[in-house]
Amino acid sequence: MKKRTKKILSLALCLILVLSIAACSKPVETTTAAPTEAAIYQAGTYTSTVKGHNGDMTVEVEFDNMSILSVTILEHLESAGISDLALERIPQEVVDGQTLSVDAVSGATISSVAVLTAIEDCVVQAGGDVDALKTGSDTGNGDTAATDVYTDIVVVGAGGAGLAAAAASYQNGVEVIVLEKLANIGGSTSYSGGGISATGTKFQVELGIEDTKESWMELWVERQAASNITGLYPNYDFVDRFMDEAVVTTEWLVDYIGHEYGSIAGFGMDPVERLHFPVPVTGAPGGSVLTGNIGDFLMGNGIEILTETKATELITDTNGDVIGVVAEGRDGIINIYAKKVIMATGGYARSEELLARFIPEAADTAELTTAAPGSTGDGMLMAEAIGATYYEEPWVIGVGIGSKVPAANAFAWDWSKMYVNEKGIRFTNEEIHYSILTNVLIEQETTWLVMDSAEANGTVISALEADLSSSEIAKGETFEELAEAMGVPVETFVQTMETFNQGVASGQDALGKNSMFLVSVETGPFYGVKFYPRTMGTFAGVKTNEHFQVLREDGSVINNLYATGEVANKVLYNQVYMSGSAVQFALTSGRLAAEHAANSLK
Repeated sequence: MKKRTKKILSLALCLILVLSIAACSKPVETTTAAPTEAAIYQAGTYTSTVKGHNGDMTVEVEFDNMSILSVTILEHLESAGISDLALERIPQEVVDGQTLSVDAVSGATISSVAVLTAIEDCVVQAGGDVDALKTGSDTGNGDTAATDVYTDIVVVGAGGAGLAAAAASYQNGVEVIVLEKLANIGGSTSYSGGGISATGTKFQVELGIEDTKESWMELWVERQAASNITGLYPNYDFVDRFMDEAVVTTEWLVDYIGHEYGSIAGFGMDPVERLHFPVPVTGAPGGSVLTGNIGDFLMGNGIEILTETKATELITDTNGDVIGVVAEGRDGIINIYAKKVIMATGGYARSEELLARFIPEAADTAELTTAAPGSTGDGMLMAEAIGATYYEEPWVIGVGIGSKVPAANAFAWDWSKMYVNEKGIRFTNEEIHYSILTNVLIEQETTWLVMDSAEANGTVISALEADLSSSEIAKGETFEELAEAMGVPVETFVQTMETFNQGVASGQDALGKNSMFLVSVETGPFYGVKFYPRTMGTFAGVKTNEHFQVLREDGSVINNLYATGEVANKVLYNQVYMSGSAVQFALTSGRLAAEHAANSLK
């Protein structure tokens, strides 16, 4: 494999070398003082503050005359577990290589760029040559041959589905390798609360919680009927089997993996205590605790997880059977030949291109999605390239609403707020299931959250006042002024607000919101903030059979290829998400696919 070496060549050093060679070529008639190197930097310690992913980042760089001595991240607001590697690796590589030609960390690009930008600014302050530091030097031997690796099963993706598949492969006695294109494992599962729904588990029984699959199924049918009533999915036979296997997975995580549950609870409009949440860890989302526990199990048993290694295509033989994958790692190309390939690469909520292609109604939602950075549809596209067929009617997994004004997101799950659209009309009861709310917002051209200057809104209003030049914010001393600032019909908006406030006063909301969430909007000045549909993934993927083997359009199996999690989840849903089901399906489909693959090898 080609090795990359990054360093800066000093012109001063070159000059000294030339002079030294010349001095050896002829007698020296006079004695002079030895030449000294010209300083590259003005020695000292410099700091720079730049915008990171979540806020300001302050970086300190120390120089002597000839080199970068240290890089220290003094302050940052980056997401723990996601940006950690970028904040650690990039400073170290800059110092070790004396270069700014350093690769961003996969999955933490914004944080990586922020660190490099701050270092670059410090170099400028120290009088250094930024262009020279950005010029990489390749001293490899020119060998670009790919490395060939052989295994029983290769799992592509190290989110919940991929990690569960790897653990089940190991449990069933076969060799497995896991590929992950990002620098960290966990995928979208690690961004979640980590709660997984299941009914009638031994953990519920121990706590005296009475729950049945029939109860969950009744809610499932009710929710899926809330939109697209002529839709082709769910396949309720598949849902029924999934619910049975969800119990097995929930108990398997504890009995085999060593995972622990801290609580079993309901969530929002789903009050039944069936979500099994991990034992909490301070500063870590529940999902990252879950994936971390499975990751620890895998690494503790010597299972190889190749991070920053992106699968790019499936390898097939002359019969069209899958025999492996091609991947690109930090050190070059790897051909991984495997008897079975399990796709666990997630959905495409982060890909504007694929959203526009498959779900044009939800185009432009990628910016505010909570899906993992790796959710760009890689596995689906690789499967499509060899003949896989897609599920019909793909859709996004709604998780409510979000704003491009960070402070305003404090109200994203607040049922006491009210929304109007571009027509100045209040278009929904805000007391609504988060997934259904996303779907409702998709139907609007523009959504404004309207608030007044009540004391309870003070913190958010302070942030809005500091950014009033933003097109995302509108302000008015009266409803008329606010309507004009928002660009909505004035008379209609004023009537909307008066009707809403009358409903608050009477306790009878025109759209049926519970009186406990009715709060008047009457203290000026008034503010409007644009809100957008927010997603956490996609209902989509390639069609599979009950064993998660990938299918062609004619229904035949693509031999040796499996799809799990969001790569093949549409079968369970219409357009409405069920709390605790996505992570559960990722884990359960990964476990079942690996069990089938391993047993077929035996």
